[in-house]
Amino acid sequence: MQGFIEYVRTVWLGPLPLKLLYAIFAAGGFELIYLLTSRMIRRAVAPALRQDAGRDPSERVRRRKIVLGLPLAANRAVWYSIALLMILRIFGLPTGAELLPVLGLAAVAAIVIGLPALRDSLSGWLITWENLYAPGDRVSIGEHRGTVVELSLRTTTVRTRDGRELVIRNSQVELVSNDGQGEE
Repeated sequence: MQGFIEYVRTVWLGPLPLKLLYAIFAAGGFELIYLLTSRMIRRAVAPALRQDAGRDPSERVRRRKIVLGLPLAANRAVWYSIALLMILRIFGLPTGAELLPVLGLAAVAAIVIGLPALRDSLSGWLITWENLYAPGDRVSIGEHRGTVVELSLRTTTVRTRDGRELVIRNSQVELVSNDGQGEE
């Protein structure tokens, strides 16, 4: 019984419960900030999504996922990373001296390795955001002419008149002419 009393005195009457309480409040605060900023992002993006009123429902859902997905994912990554660092700091881990340089190096390595994919994804997001074209539209992209079969964050697939399907990386899309809906 004496061991149990000593355990309660050292652990639960020490600094741990207070640190847990601070960590819970910090996590809750950052979750609230995340929810508020997500709501602001949704409101900012709403006018771009209203342009889809006449489109097919599946196309509206696809475009909504793309247009909202990237900003919401970035918002989540930023706030959750800051919250994690703050909670680690609450528990006494030295986040500035050891953890931040390692995380910074990992982020730089990820960006360098994934730069082409990041460039394609950002271009695909901008194509979708600006509503340049959508599946079913007849387009001219550079010297390629055809009907858009699929538009993803990284690539655009175009079917030419002779039935070939061309997969074009979105970062290579520079000059676009959209002739509207319909088959060639």
